[in-house]
Amino acid sequence: MHIVFATLAFNQTKYFVALCKELRKSGIDTSIISFHEDSNSYMEENGIRYFNVFPLATAEMEKASQIDSAFSATMGKYKIECPTILLSHEKTTFDLTDDTKLKLKFIGYFKAVEQIISLLKMETQSQIIVFQELGGFASILATFYVARSKNINHFFMEPSFFRGRMFFVKNSLLAHKPKNTAVSISDEVQNYLLETSTNRRIVIPKKDASHYQHPIFKILNRHNTKRLFQKLFSKYFLRRQEEFSHIGQFVYRHIRMLTNRFRFNRFYNSIPNSKFIYYPFHVPMDVALTIRAPLYLDQHFLIDYIARNIPSDYKLVIKEHPAMIGVISHQKTKDLLHRNGNVVLLNPNINNHEVMGKMDLLITINSKTGAESLMRCKRVICLGDAFYNQSKAVNYVTDINNFYSKVNSTLSQPEPQKATIESFFQNVWNETYPGELYYCDSDNISESAKSVVACSFSNKWSF
Repeated sequence: MHIVFATLAFNQTKYFVALCKELRKSGIDTSIISFHEDSNSYMEENGIRYFNVFPLATAEMEKASQIDSAFSATMGKYKIECPTILLSHEKTTFDLTDDTKLKLKFIGYFKAVEQIISLLKMETQSQIIVFQELGGFASILATFYVARSKNINHFFMEPSFFRGRMFFVKNSLLAHKPKNTAVSISDEVQNYLLETSTNRRIVIPKKDASHYQHPIFKILNRHNTKRLFQKLFSKYFLRRQEEFSHIGQFVYRHIRMLTNRFRFNRFYNSIPNSKFIYYPFHVPMDVALTIRAPLYLDQHFLIDYIARNIPSDYKLVIKEHPAMIGVISHQKTKDLLHRNGNVVLLNPNINNHEVMGKMDLLITINSKTGAESLMRCKRVICLGDAFYNQSKAVNYVTDINNFYSKVNSTLSQPEPQKATIESFFQNVWNETYPGELYYCDSDNISESAKSVVACSFSNKWSF
């Protein structure tokens, strides 16, 4: 077996290098596809074979002519039915408007990764398996589609609902769907659910913990300031390339988040005493929306529609995602609240569990709040692709026409039974693996490496 990882940033590189070393102890060959030139010297120093994508991609981009037709041909080769959807992730994340440059980037990345995978297949007599974090960037998508076109198994590593455990999503961009079988809940899972609910803990992967703070602390954070100057030096003096090279846009977003946090102050409210339905904002640039639920990428439009399709005696409560406070548009939110007197914007400091405990219904696209609401045996309407949307306790709505009747019918239903909820979460636990992404503690690396090997040989996932 030869395991290939793909890295986009230095924290990913450190984690994957540690995994490579751990896997080497078991006699498993590894290599890394690098989309982050600052990481290359680190991999070299640690004796890890890597492939720098950028020289190959640049050469391919320089050869490209008639970009639109070349892009269409590349997408057609990989049987991608709606390639424009794939462009939306980077356009949303980096606020890009030039489709031509983005198409050229996709062409270069796809052809570069194809060369790398072809070389590995020629060199090794082992089975190649590819692992990378779930995402919607050109680098990630190119690696996924090229691997699949060559009948190479590909796993997306995705934090699960359970802290310290991961989904390994095999050969698909869609969320993994656990079984719906009735099983008895273990003491371990029962204690986890009880402790999480009692202590009102939200599920935060260690890799994302720094995002869950006031925007001003993100700007004043010493690590972030250091990384900013490192990126500027690397990009403009060392001329090194990486995926996250839109530095100006990154700085602008954080300034906007800070100013919006203060501008929103006059709109923030406490939890209403009346009956209400809860819609939590998703991270706007997350792959969960851009790739898994593109229909609902414009959340302000969706909230406006929901507000016009709920019973007149209910409020619609909305709250910013705690990791991205201030990132939503101030003007769009102001207009939304002005048009809909039944919409209440909550103070983002209010704990999510406090809101869930008082709500009558949760409406979500595919947020983890949906799973947290199930944990509390609450009614849930799910609109998008989520690991829990096939649960018997969830009302999964694929067509939002006549949404009013769907909301009413869900409100009239009894809350989900505890036994159904427990069976669901036990199945989720059974179909996840131990390990935390980008946490380089030696015990976590050991667990993560075992999980990589275990899922590589497992027939647990079938698509």
